[in-house]
Amino acid sequence: MSTNIYAALEIGTTRTVLAVGEGEVGGRLKVIGHTEIPSTNVRKSQILNIADATQSVKSVIQSAEEKLKGNAYSLNLCTAYLVVSGNHIDTIPFSGSTAIGGSKVSDEEINAVINASRNYPIPESRELLDVIDQDYVIDNLTGISAPKGMSGRILKLNTLHIIADKNRIEDAKTAAENARIEIEEPLLAVTSAAEVVLEEHEKKNGVLVLDLGGGSTGYSVYSDGYLVSAGVIGVGGDHITNDIAHAFQTTNAQAEALKVKEASASLSSLNDMSARVKIPSSNPLMDNRTISRRALNTVVNARVKELFKVIRDTLEERDLLVRMHSGIVLTGGGAKLNDLDEVAQQILGLNVRIGRPIHVDGLENEPESYAYAAVAGALLYAHRNADDSNFFSSFFGRIFK
Repeated sequence: MSTNIYAALEIGTTRTVLAVGEGEVGGRLKVIGHTEIPSTNVRKSQILNIADATQSVKSVIQSAEEKLKGNAYSLNLCTAYLVVSGNHIDTIPFSGSTAIGGSKVSDEEINAVINASRNYPIPESRELLDVIDQDYVIDNLTGISAPKGMSGRILKLNTLHIIADKNRIEDAKTAAENARIEIEEPLLAVTSAAEVVLEEHEKKNGVLVLDLGGGSTGYSVYSDGYLVSAGVIGVGGDHITNDIAHAFQTTNAQAEALKVKEASASLSSLNDMSARVKIPSSNPLMDNRTISRRALNTVVNARVKELFKVIRDTLEERDLLVRMHSGIVLTGGGAKLNDLDEVAQQILGLNVRIGRPIHVDGLENEPESYAYAAVAGALLYAHRNADDSNFFSSFFGRIFK
């Protein structure tokens, strides 16, 4: 009996995550295990210390092994897909074109225009993560999805090239390889998340996905069924934590606890204007220190509004916001912030929902499944692109009881 099992690794600003998925009968994918530990020396999704990152990867593997050991799985990890983010990632629109030789578009011309669309000159310092095909154009007719058999003179294919800083990707690969994991392929976090949280009708009608991480926020915009824009903004949950720590002279650990347990992104949720919040402390002498809940929420609200305004301005510059008829979908660990959806709706003027993975199984009982959307999407990508002929040489072994 054989099975397809995959791994996805994310070395993020606040946490290092490993997820394991299994291909099921009928083509579905099941997440059979996921684990995480706090990251060390990672800032804005970029590794500052290879040794620390390597240790984080080793630790998360060990944790995954222990969790899966009792479920008939013998973990023997050798490769994984790498989920990446950070504001070093860019998306570049690029088009390829070819002349239509006969009266109608043939397979030969479609292949030629696909090849031409891959000829974007990538600088040596950058690495190509993905090429997203958008729409075909024949002469002045846009929005074509299947040009074969159509008439015209010039065939063009619009694409989106996702590129990243080669050195930053190489650092993550080095950390993984030092932990004896070969990286199969790096994948952008926000587009990976989108694949498991979006319905096809949302992609057609227009939708914005925001993947809120510790060091950065990724955005991806879909319209007419394909990705039209994506990027990463260097503001994430850690910036809110730092703001709290600075404003109230707390440690980062105390600020993080205040953010997660007490804070709200919205000021409208305050019923008691005079309410105060106790600052968590392990020091008995500091047990009675409190701060104003209104002041706490004001600090959080200011940073969240700033982030959403940057996103709004970015999309309005490209006339994209008016095309988002299906609204906004929030994913990532930062989506747990109280009333975040309310502020997003206020600033961006669109309906908002939390993006829980719907195209994979196994996360139904995970209360914060939206925090694992990116790694779940990477597993789904691996499952859809699996080469069964060499699968067992590159992934896991499984022992059946």
